[in-house]
Amino acid sequence: MVTIKDIAKAAGVTYVTVSRALNDEPGVSEQTRQAIKALAEQMDYVPSLAAKKLAQRQPDTIGMIWPRIKGLFFYDLGFEIQQEASRRGLQVIMSMVSAEEALRTFNRYFVDYIVYWRPVWNPTLEFLQEKEKFRGEMLLLGGWKTDRAHSITIDRTGAFLDAVRHLAELGHSSIAFVGQQRDLDKYNGYMQGMAEGKLDYRQELVVDTYDPAFETRFKRMMSAPDRPSAMVIDSQGTLFRTNRLLRQLDIRIPEQLSLVVYDDIPELDFFDVPLTTIGPSIEQMAKRTLDILTRETTDDGERWLDEEIRCRLTARSSTIPWEGK
Repeated sequence: MVTIKDIAKAAGVTYVTVSRALNDEPGVSEQTRQAIKALAEQMDYVPSLAAKKLAQRQPDTIGMIWPRIKGLFFYDLGFEIQQEASRRGLQVIMSMVSAEEALRTFNRYFVDYIVYWRPVWNPTLEFLQEKEKFRGEMLLLGGWKTDRAHSITIDRTGAFLDAVRHLAELGHSSIAFVGQQRDLDKYNGYMQGMAEGKLDYRQELVVDTYDPAFETRFKRMMSAPDRPSAMVIDSQGTLFRTNRLLRQLDIRIPEQLSLVVYDDIPELDFFDVPLTTIGPSIEQMAKRTLDILTRETTDDGERWLDEEIRCRLTARSSTIPWEGK
């Protein structure tokens, strides 16, 4: 039996578009509406009671494929997306199993929209096969793109460039980078800032958290007579490791070290010394995600959107002017 998903696949549109066309609802151009109706007739489409019910309902479900990473950022962003969805009358199902398994489940239950966070990704054949079956709207968050899906990426390079500029404006010339050097967007932003400001770059100012000797190298850097006066940290996960070492070394923030942390999450405002942060606005990401997924499209509009969100710097008490104390 032919279903609206079969018609959607043949027409190269979402099954939501087919539903709107067959039920004469707004949000579909007249040209597309007539083409879908003609195709449905050619395929001898006869809606069953269940299919008719599916066709007549409004899209109301978002499936979130979320990373299995413990971190406040993912909790806060996931929570904000659910809050924004609720304000728009949408339900959210979150899955933290493999992407293939999650997408297979979402296909089985006719999920209308999918949000998938994955900054680095090599898709498996199984995932691509399941993706071909999905006829709703998919949006990729974090940093990768694929065909027939929207994407929102993050300007991480610009974030770290802004962090170094902020510290340089406060008089800091010796600024350390603590994090993963393989995260090239962040590391390159730091290096661009150091070069732009002609600052005191030394190899020992970069401490890679993936280095087995990370703690030894960090303590050596911060115990040296020419230790940095400021530091940029690549995530809140790295912050917790770094903060413990700074306490062991009895280094006070911000009197002895100004600190900027990537991840614009509200929890970093609750530290004894509220931390200056860089990162994308969680509220903006959630709102834009829902705007893109639920927008009405016509033949005159761009089908798949690729957008980049700039990060913001929120200055708090952890960064102060440096006078060579």
